[in-house]
Amino acid sequence: MIKNNLISKTISTLRGRLSLWYISTITIIILVFLSSVSVLFLYTLLDQIDHHIHITVNEAHQIVKDYKGEERNNLIKNLVSAQGMTVIVLSPDGSATLETNSPDVALVTEHQLQKMLASIKVSESTPKHFTENNIRFAVLPVEVNTGKGLVAVGYSTKVLYSTFYKMLGVVAGVAIFLLLPLTFFSYRLLRRQLLPLEEISIQAKLVTSTSQLFKRINVKSTTEELQTIQSAFNIMLSKLERIFKNDREFFSDAAHTLKTPLAVLRAQIENIPITQKSKNELFETIGYSNGTIQDLLFLSKIGDQSESITTFSLSLLVADLVELATTLGENSNLKVTSNIKDAINLKADKKLLQRGLSNIIHNAVLYNKPEGTIDISLKKELDHVILIVKDTGFGISKHDQKHLFKRFFRGSNLSKAGSGLGLAISKAAIESSGGKISISSSFGAGTTVIITF
Repeated sequence: MIKNNLISKTISTLRGRLSLWYISTITIIILVFLSSVSVLFLYTLLDQIDHHIHITVNEAHQIVKDYKGEERNNLIKNLVSAQGMTVIVLSPDGSATLETNSPDVALVTEHQLQKMLASIKVSESTPKHFTENNIRFAVLPVEVNTGKGLVAVGYSTKVLYSTFYKMLGVVAGVAIFLLLPLTFFSYRLLRRQLLPLEEISIQAKLVTSTSQLFKRINVKSTTEELQTIQSAFNIMLSKLERIFKNDREFFSDAAHTLKTPLAVLRAQIENIPITQKSKNELFETIGYSNGTIQDLLFLSKIGDQSESITTFSLSLLVADLVELATTLGENSNLKVTSNIKDAINLKADKKLLQRGLSNIIHNAVLYNKPEGTIDISLKKELDHVILIVKDTGFGISKHDQKHLFKRFFRGSNLSKAGSGLGLAISKAAIESSGGKISISSSFGAGTTVIITF
C-alpha cells in the first residue's frame, strides 16, 4: 500500500513524470547500448575461438602428415596450450588413435566421434566447424597409417560463456554506477528547472477570493514557456478583477439609483386617498424592495479590500447563532441542538461572516417543518474547522440544488417571500472568509449545510 501511494504521488506531479520518463529513457538507452556491446563481445569471442581452432587444426593436420610415433604425439600434446582445449586424431573406423585434453575438459564420447565422421567429407581441404556438447570443433581429413582419418581440435564454450557472464557482471555494475548518479542529478536538475512553475502554482493558489484578484504572479523564469504561462495568468487575473469590479459597481449603482424613487413612491402613497389596508400592502411591497436593494448593496461590498479582518472566537459566534435559531424557531416549536467545540478561533471579517451564517440559520428555521429539529455542530479536524447545520425541513429538489447559489434564484417549491439573494450572500461571505460551503438535501427529508474553513 505504501509503495503504491509513493508511486501514485510520484506520477501525480509533472516533476515526477518527467523524472520517470527521463530515467526510463536513459535506462533503455544504456541497456540497449550495453546489451549491443555484450552481444558483439560474445560474437567476437566466438569468432576468436573459431579462428584459434582453425589455425590449430591446420597445425595438427600438418604434424600428423609430417611426423610419426612418439614425436608426433608430443607435438600434438604441445598444441593444447590453453584451458578448455582438446585435440583428437581419428582412424577411418572412428576410433581415436590419439586424444589429448586440457585438465578441465572431459574425454570425447563415442557419439561425438561419430558426429565428427559424419560432419566432413574426406575430400574437404577446409576445416569444418560445428558445436557438440558445449565444445566447438574444427575438423580436417588427414592420412593416417590405416587410411583416411580425421584430425579435430575442440575448444570448450563453457570457458567462453564464463568470460561472457563476467562481462555481463561488469556491464550491470557499469549500468548501476551510471544510473544512480544520473537519477539523482536529473531529479535535482528537473526540480530546479520546474521550480518557477511550482512557484506560479503556489502564487495562483493564494488567490482564493475576489478580494485577492489584485495580486499578480511574479516569478523569475528563464524559459519562454514559463514567461508565457505567467503572462497568461496575470492577464486572466486582470480581466477577472475588472469583471468583478464592474459587477460590484453595477449592483451598487443600481441599488443607489433605486433607493430614491422608492422613497419618493413611499411619500406619494402617504398622500393617496386609499384605505389604510391598501397603503400597508403597498408599504410592505416597498419594504420588500428596499430589503432587496440593501442585499444588493451588501453583496456588492463583499470582496472589497476595506474589510475589517480580525481574529475572533468562532465558537462564540456559532453559540450566538444557536440562540438565534432557538428564538426564531419558538413559533414553530423547533428543537435546536448543538455541539460546539470550545476555543476555535478564525481570522476574518466577523460582521460579514455573521451575516452569511445568519442566512443559513434563517433558512433552516424558515423552511423547517413544525416541531422539527435543527442540529448545529462545530468541530476541528486536523487543520480544518467544520461547521454543520442540519435541519428536518422540506428539503430541496435535485433540480433546484444546482442553482442554489445563483443570485435571485428561488426554489420551485417555496411559497414564502424572499429576494433570492440569501444563499448568494452566504456563499460570498464564507468564501471571502477563506471557507467553502456545500449543501446536500433530499426533497421532504431535510437539508444539511457543511461549511469548511
